Amino acid sequence: MSDINQFTMMNIGLYLFAVLVTLSLLVGTAAYLTWKRPFMKLFIAMLLDNIITLLGETGLRLFDGNPNNIVILRISALCAFCGGTLLVALYSYCLLMFISEHTEKVYWFIGHINGVISAGYIIISVISVFNGMLFCIDENGCYRDGPLYWLVYVLDTLTMLIVVAIAVCHFKALTVRGATIMLTFSVFPLACVPLQLIWDATALSLATTLSLIILFILFHSDLTQRLAAAEVDIAEKERRLTEQRIATMISQIQPHFIYNTLGSIYQLCLEQPQQAAELTQNFSRYLRGNFSELDNNKPIQLSKELEHVKHYISIEQVRFPDISVTFDVSASDFLLPALSVQPLVENAIKHGLMGLESGGSVIISAYETEKEYCVSVKDDGVGFDVNAVTDVKKHIGIHNIRQRLDAICGGTLTIESAVGKGTTAVIIIPKEDKI
Repeated sequence: MSDINQFTMMNIGLYLFAVLVTLSLLVGTAAYLTWKRPFMKLFIAMLLDNIITLLGETGLRLFDGNPNNIVILRISALCAFCGGTLLVALYSYCLLMFISEHTEKVYWFIGHINGVISAGYIIISVISVFNGMLFCIDENGCYRDGPLYWLVYVLDTLTMLIVVAIAVCHFKALTVRGATIMLTFSVFPLACVPLQLIWDATALSLATTLSLIILFILFHSDLTQRLAAAEVDIAEKERRLTEQRIATMISQIQPHFIYNTLGSIYQLCLEQPQQAAELTQNFSRYLRGNFSELDNNKPIQLSKELEHVKHYISIEQVRFPDISVTFDVSASDFLLPALSVQPLVENAIKHGLMGLESGGSVIISAYETEKEYCVSVKDDGVGFDVNAVTDVKKHIGIHNIRQRLDAICGGTLTIESAVGKGTTAVIIIPKEDKI
């Protein structure tokens, strides 16, 4: 075997080794649960593109010099030329997508410049199959650089410099470590451009593969840190929700409510034993529903929440038989946090209807729209000035309902009221939120 053949076989071996390394990175990335993140999808596209580029370079050397392999050589040349420039464009957008997760100020137009250059590069490469501008395959099946091959050096250098510009412009968002690693994708290949004059494209391909390895380490480290931070946030969120559940439960079981209910039971025991038994049962169910919230961190069906509401209403109507509570439920097959409707009904009775000389009504509605589930609690009581309610401590129940609705199901609570006209509280739960 001649020296030239040995040199060519060495290059082919290096290309195939780089393919195996890239395949390992691809398997490792695909197996990682966070590969669905936008910049990781682009990184996977980069790995696939690098494999195609390396196989194209391998084909140019493996099948060169055989007139029977002209078609294969042309395909290999297209893979090598188009794949190389596409890789830089993909990296530009991968870098920008990664940066966008760390800052809102992203210079996308710089990446678009590389995208336009790469698109032009690909068009020129396809045309070269027919006119030999960048490369040609002669009738003997031999690859030759075209008269405009110098454009390859110019465009490669230009696109790499643009990548440097992206990293420099977003230096603060990337931090020193991130920016340094990101720059390897351009610095290493740029340093290998002069070597192409004596060692064709092998050095450039190996440098690119090395840069992909370093990028994989950066992305893996970044995502691992985010997962750790997310776990801490979840634990803190669970702690806050637990505290809010306890605060809500305590706020709903006020001492005077217990005393009044026990007083009613005592009075009924003397006069109406059967009603006393029913009231005792409803009071027991009411207490059970509140205490169970201490161990419940999951949403419940609206129907279950309405059962708890009915237990509370049955207790209050013993003391205030002239109040009217009606239900208008056209949608109930959805989830919401426990103790989110009952406190609103309690507020409607205690702060709305109790201010009237007598009577008053509460209407509890549940319905759905195209995008939302809604629960409305409306009373015709005394109402209040919503703009005057500013002390959260005095309205801890409402505050906790809002917090739990947002944290558990992405829901909201709106309250509208007018003095002398009544109050309407509406819970809105988006259908697209999975809870």
